[in-house]
Amino acid sequence: MNDGQFRDGAKAALPIVLGYLPVGMAFGVLARNAGLTPFEVGSMSILVYAGASQFLAIEMISKSMWWFTIVIATFFINLRHLLMSSTLSLHFKGHRLRTLGLLSAQLTDESFAVAMANPSSISNRPSYLFGLQMTSQIAWIAGSAGGALFGKLIDYKEYGIPFALASLFICLLVIQIKKIHHLGVMIIAGIFSILFKWAFPGNWYILLTGLLASGIGMAIETKLISSPSPASCSEEPLARRGEGKGGGEYKE
Repeated sequence: MNDGQFRDGAKAALPIVLGYLPVGMAFGVLARNAGLTPFEVGSMSILVYAGASQFLAIEMISKSMWWFTIVIATFFINLRHLLMSSTLSLHFKGHRLRTLGLLSAQLTDESFAVAMANPSSISNRPSYLFGLQMTSQIAWIAGSAGGALFGKLIDYKEYGIPFALASLFICLLVIQIKKIHHLGVMIIAGIFSILFKWAFPGNWYILLTGLLASGIGMAIETKLISSPSPASCSEEPLARRGEGKGGGEYKE
């Protein structure tokens, strides 16, 4: 463990912490209303730690649905983690399986967004990513436990807490838009997410939109990398000007 990298990652988690505390509190309140005890709420945030899946599971629990149905539903929602983890794995080649397993267990949409906003900060720096993710999870656990214990004292709807999760995603999206094609991919993803949600039942639109947006983004980045820049195109003829027909030096 590199203490310096861990501290840097913990500092980078501040935007996530500010979002997780109110969203976790909202989850804690809903979980208590569904019949869970504060201990069960805290344990779920430690062991499951998947915001969207936890909210869905609580809704299904409140409707007394079969446990296997809950497991299957949350599994499909979390399939998007395959995309995120496969992307992060490229930055941790050669590291031991237990290190990768620990990092993958704490992976969330928000920590992934912050990490990929500056990929050089995580490249072969597992302590940085661990600090980012551990700090985020502690905030989520604190928020959900606080909501479970004291949520009945607060009218969380009056303070706009249900919108906290959406606002957090908007903030994380904005900090990643650094080039014009990033904005284009964002617009395309937004349009197709609406179309997929209309066309397919359940939460398939999340996975389908993620695959589509990722594919478009990869295609654009690959094309930009493979296309030679104007500077490199002009350097080639200039270099050849110093070559005579017999291989000697060119003189004006």
